[in-house]
Amino acid sequence: MKPIIHHNPPIGEVASVSFPTISKDAVIGKGTIIVGDVIIEEHSFIGFNNLIRSDSSCPFFIGAYTNIQDFVSIHATPNEYLDFNGQKWGVFLEGNNSILHQAVVHGPIFIGNNTYVGQSTSLNHAVIGRNCVILHGATVANNVVIADDRFVEPGKTVWTQEQADALPVVPEKYKGLNEKIVDHYYRLGKSYVAHTPLFEGSSELK
Repeated sequence: MKPIIHHNPPIGEVASVSFPTISKDAVIGKGTIIVGDVIIEEHSFIGFNNLIRSDSSCPFFIGAYTNIQDFVSIHATPNEYLDFNGQKWGVFLEGNNSILHQAVVHGPIFIGNNTYVGQSTSLNHAVIGRNCVILHGATVANNVVIADDRFVEPGKTVWTQEQADALPVVPEKYKGLNEKIVDHYYRLGKSYVAHTPLFEGSSELK
């Protein structure tokens, strides 16, 4: 199924109708649906069957060189926002982020530059710093703030600020993991567009 890129329907919480703004250098996989005021910056990879739905609290920002893999859901609670650089956002992914398969990212949420989010994670109402590694099956929620360079082990729940403050720094084993994934998906997206009908650049979706 061709990606669906569409404006949001007007509703009391989001009265204005907005169409996604997608860089010409981003790539979008088949089956993905992107709705409403979503900004996707250059060289981002949005894989197969993702849902990015900015229809209840907007805008959303997906920074450059981010990869959102497959079956990821991104949404936000109606009329709830976070402030970043003097602007309100429903979801803000700063850039160079990896969001792996079947993750749920629910705003208001901030994910800092170069942070890795593993498979089947649940992130909900949180501020997550830069250079973090959150491994598979973890849950981060309840308005916690995670500092830069922190590590969340597989399956761990971070629900209180005390738990967030106690997180260890990223182990040496995982340093550089995200950079490798970001580079791989940057190259993979370009190759998909060049050699298969499975991905499209944003210019082909107009």
